Amino acid sequence: MTTTRVINSFLLFALTSITTLAQQISFKSEADRNQVSLGEAFSVGFFIESNTDSYSIDRPMKYPDHKGLQVVGEQRSQNISYVNGKGVIEDGIILSFVAEKEGKYQIGAAKVVINGKTYTSKPISITVKEAGMAHSNFRRSGVNQQPVFLESKVSKTNPYVNEQVGLSVKLYAKDLSYLNRKQNFRQGNLDGLSPKIVKSSPENIKQEIVAGKQYFSEEIARYYVFPQKPGKIEIDPFSVDVILPSTYGIEPVEVRSNSVTITAKALPEEGKPKNFNGAVGQFKLNTTVDKKELSTNESVNYDVEVVGSGNFNSINLPEVKTPKEIEKFSPKKRDAYKTYDTGMKGKVAEQTVLVPNSEGSYTISPVEFSYFDPVKEQYVTLKSDSVNLKVNQSEDSENSKSTEIANSSSGNPFSDIIENVNDNKQWLLFTGSLVSIVALGFFFFKKKKKSGEINNDVEEEIIKPINETLDHSTNDKFKPQKQKFVIVEKSEISADLIIQDLEELQQKINTEDPKEFYKLQEKILSNVAMKKTNTDLAHFSEDLITNKLTNTAIDAEIISQWKLLLSNAQKAKYAFGGLNQDLEDVYQETVLIVEELMSK
Repeated sequence: MTTTRVINSFLLFALTSITTLAQQISFKSEADRNQVSLGEAFSVGFFIESNTDSYSIDRPMKYPDHKGLQVVGEQRSQNISYVNGKGVIEDGIILSFVAEKEGKYQIGAAKVVINGKTYTSKPISITVKEAGMAHSNFRRSGVNQQPVFLESKVSKTNPYVNEQVGLSVKLYAKDLSYLNRKQNFRQGNLDGLSPKIVKSSPENIKQEIVAGKQYFSEEIARYYVFPQKPGKIEIDPFSVDVILPSTYGIEPVEVRSNSVTITAKALPEEGKPKNFNGAVGQFKLNTTVDKKELSTNESVNYDVEVVGSGNFNSINLPEVKTPKEIEKFSPKKRDAYKTYDTGMKGKVAEQTVLVPNSEGSYTISPVEFSYFDPVKEQYVTLKSDSVNLKVNQSEDSENSKSTEIANSSSGNPFSDIIENVNDNKQWLLFTGSLVSIVALGFFFFKKKKKSGEINNDVEEEIIKPINETLDHSTNDKFKPQKQKFVIVEKSEISADLIIQDLEELQQKINTEDPKEFYKLQEKILSNVAMKKTNTDLAHFSEDLITNKLTNTAIDAEIISQWKLLLSNAQKAKYAFGGLNQDLEDVYQETVLIVEELMSK
């Protein structure tokens, strides 16, 4: 395969010419591994990443130098993903290389010019060694003669306790049809590990070179496992039945993978914070309140969330500490994390309702969260800012106090009568007074009702029908005709309505017609933007909403993600067969964007 052919293949899928409004573009190279066995193929991808597909290639990509490596395969890659609330469109090409002898190799930097700007990828270094651990067990049993085999592999063999480790199980076959003949996959023993299964990606069949022979490979299972204790942890072989030809026709043959050993390291005791509870990964801490000035007996929502990637199962959010004058209710927890191809990502959030009982100025102390970063190999403690609340005396409380003072000073108007009754005196006077009270109440009731009728009449005279005209057939100055027009008051978009729609959207994830899901998603995204910008439907436009959101200091990435989700929802309503997206992922991204817009 020539270099020119590779360049042309790349340009065929990358060339477009659209506008470049609010684009975020990057160009990167990425290898699936940096150390391989002799004769084993590896892949390097060259990807254009952007928040939109509106870009154009001005100059063909300069193919990087790859001296000593042979290109043995290529495939196109297109992917739309949502990571930490950001929509990313990834477009590129993946090349497969193989080396014929041991040594260290480098794939140089690739260059491409997009919208007049030159982007350069980073060079990739590859080490090729003699038969490695990955396929050694198959070579011993004669892999060159095996039509199909199974391989287990981990991303890291010496992780820390609670650090996430990728576990991949691949099926290799010389004949592509064998990959469609697998059945009865059996999981190996994962004792000592906390496993999370990743949904298998469609179309993950590749061509790879193993022991100098070409195989078709398919990842049939992927996990992220978290070691629960230090020391050696053995992952037993996985197995699957593959229907293969035999002496007696065709029959299922059990194919077993290699076993894998992980040696987990204990978390260091030195520098461990007192509030550390086992979280391992990379995280951020966010705290917000929905108001900073309020009245007594009025509630305020205090939100605490930890966002990032790692083992969310071991995260306990810090407790919110408040002054004794502020009543605190039990927090409401919400988990919004998921295991993606690149690991477990998302957030854990808690909302605590606070109600001040007395007026004054109060300070809510900062909260702290500690975790262990396995990349930096050190503990990190995050601390929020303190929150100051100004509490005013509510009008209801003032009125209540005034009423109590008035009642105490004036006394009970019927106290003399009640006292006489208690003393069994002036019984007739009590009876007469009681009748007088009832009569007096009836008189006031009638008067109030009559007054209300009069007020209604006056209101009807003032607020006349829109089409009121002069009628010359009678002596009446004006005679209202039948009203032909109705003024409908604009309905308000409430937070409760948006929350109800989100709950309904979650129920539509498994609907037979995805268009119903996208219709409701479009409504939710439009409503939350209109509520945030105080825009009615008659004046709704994407450009107007974008400008208003920008003026309200909303982060540009959030606006970009909102536009991307809205655009996809609108496209999906009319796209034949939908957009082939995971609706669970789309739902989670929609929830995150709604939360961001409603909390700012």
